Amino acid sequence: MGDATAYLELAEQMEEKDLHYSAVLGVRKRAIRSLELHVEPGDETDGAAELAEVTRKVLNSAAVRTTLIDVMDAIGKSYSVCEIVWARIGGALTIADLEWVDPRWFEFDKDNGRHLYLRDNAGPQPLRPDSYVIHMAKAKSGLPIRGGLARLAAWGYLFKNYTIKDWHIFCEAYGHPLRLGKYDASASPQDRQTLLRAVRQIGVDMAAIIPQSMDVDIVSASQAGSDKLYEGNARWWDEQLSKGVLGQVATTDAIAGGHAVGKIHEAVRDDIRDADAEQLAATLQRDIAGALRRVLFRADRAVPLPNIRFEMEDAVDAQALLNLIEKRPPGLRIATADVYRAFNLRQPDDDEEVLGDPAVATPPADPPVRIAASRDDTPAPKDSIDALVDALISEGDLEEAMQSEIGPLLEALAGAQSIEEVRDILSAFADDPAAGPMQDLLTRSTYAARLAGELGAQVTR
Repeated sequence: MGDATAYLELAEQMEEKDLHYSAVLGVRKRAIRSLELHVEPGDETDGAAELAEVTRKVLNSAAVRTTLIDVMDAIGKSYSVCEIVWARIGGALTIADLEWVDPRWFEFDKDNGRHLYLRDNAGPQPLRPDSYVIHMAKAKSGLPIRGGLARLAAWGYLFKNYTIKDWHIFCEAYGHPLRLGKYDASASPQDRQTLLRAVRQIGVDMAAIIPQSMDVDIVSASQAGSDKLYEGNARWWDEQLSKGVLGQVATTDAIAGGHAVGKIHEAVRDDIRDADAEQLAATLQRDIAGALRRVLFRADRAVPLPNIRFEMEDAVDAQALLNLIEKRPPGLRIATADVYRAFNLRQPDDDEEVLGDPAVATPPADPPVRIAASRDDTPAPKDSIDALVDALISEGDLEEAMQSEIGPLLEALAGAQSIEEVRDILSAFADDPAAGPMQDLLTRSTYAARLAGELGAQVTR
């Protein structure tokens, strides 16, 4: 199966020398810290509940929680090994810490390449049981040693270094102008050496002394845009490393598309993070919970391993939750603990001082005048103008005036034989300058109302 020592050393050097690869690999390793750890009993027995509680305490301890990034070192190097530190607390053995172990101290089985052994001068030695947490990342199917991202990123690291080396040579050759010294044929070898030292010192000290008979020209090479070739190539390889490690480039490089493109790529990254979380949960269940079960329970007692998983807490829209609380349908029950959690609030103790309920606005004691008037059933007394209008209608004066004026028009329209005759009759009626009884009645009534408004007198017929 070969010796993986050189590969592991290359993977370590890539993390130390390539800033971009180290950054994106660090993001991939630490993405697990954004998830919440859940440990649930394997069944409903007391033993399963006890084992789940002990496992939960171990994994939530600060010492173990902070070493999970060492376990995730397998993402780059294919596998990682952490030694379990046991301690006796309160008379019972428990896991106090995990210590990272150099993966070069181990080697895979020469026959199948899947079982890990400890390197020793006497040959590969089997690992002590319940002493190590061995995590193997699977970026691809195949042998475990080929499942790390370092093998995938090695090509990008190689070609990017070639590009940067050529870029440095270009900057050294064309970044400084050419210093050209000129001397005449009569110059002695000593004068030539003086001129050579002068043009060399100009590039460093920007000062030199030469004879008056000699000249120094500064020739600037025109290489505008050539540096973009190397920068573009190096940036392209950085983008390929981002794709290989994170599955996207939107969160590491400023590309066109803005927030929408970032959201799309973020979903792909979430898939990779969840896959890493599933693999890590399986490792912790096997090596942490399994070791605790074998230490705390008798071999003849069947206690199922707890279920370990990492989950992202769903974000709650605070405004939508408030609207739901205010307008919730009958029968919908909302737990107060969920409300406190949604707003990131701590549920107060019984003896703590809390804010009072918001004041409810009470309606005014006396309604506005316009509302009271609309509700008043008592009819208001009529003024003289309203009385005049009622008298004209009730006594028939208005009807009589309209009949005497409109009656002839209706009779003429009834005898019309065509639409043209109707138009002529209406035109003749409109052009009649004589004032009829209706016009006379309206004129007198309007005049009386005008006087009543200006003088305050009562209007009478």
